[in-house]
Amino acid sequence: MSNEERNQRLSSNIYHGVADAVVAYMVDCGLKDTDVISGEFLAALAHAYKPLPRFWRDFKFQPVVEAVSTQYPSWTSAVLRREQSATNVLRKVKKILKRNAFDEANAELLMTLPPTARPETAEDALEWICMKLSNEGLGDQLKCARLIGLDCGEQALEVVHCLEQAAAGVEYSSPFTQFVRQIRDQCIAKRRAVLTEA
Repeated sequence: MSNEERNQRLSSNIYHGVADAVVAYMVDCGLKDTDVISGEFLAALAHAYKPLPRFWRDFKFQPVVEAVSTQYPSWTSAVLRREQSATNVLRKVKKILKRNAFDEANAELLMTLPPTARPETAEDALEWICMKLSNEGLGDQLKCARLIGLDCGEQALEVVHCLEQAAAGVEYSSPFTQFVRQIRDQCIAKRRAVLTEA
């Protein structure tokens, strides 16, 4: 087996594990078909995230959708009854996934600098990212960075921190990931309390 085949198999296993983790999160939170909306998808994806290089840029959303649809076979029609469409839910999630991939790419650009030379503030990170994108002739990405503004620099720095901690063997979760895991833990605790009282 070649290195490329080995990497593809590893990547496939990681992403199928992510699909399973997304479904497990939704089940742990006690969601029903009617609850499967974009916010819940995003919370579950944050919970399942693995701090690996190119995680979001190589991410395949379809296995996640298939796993969720297996667990919640009526979610698309349930969403329609709530005056949303499954297409809109998926469109919103894909938009955030695209943004995650953009932040990750910017973070990895920052990581090409020696740690002592890296920007430390969101403003400096944004300025450096814009300069780098401009120098490389990446006009579309440059426009996107400028449009996002300071949040572009802030998120890139957050991803740098996350990837570096993971590379050092330190488990690190973003504030949003910590929040969604807290919600999950609270849902599990409530269910256990109900079972104990019964």
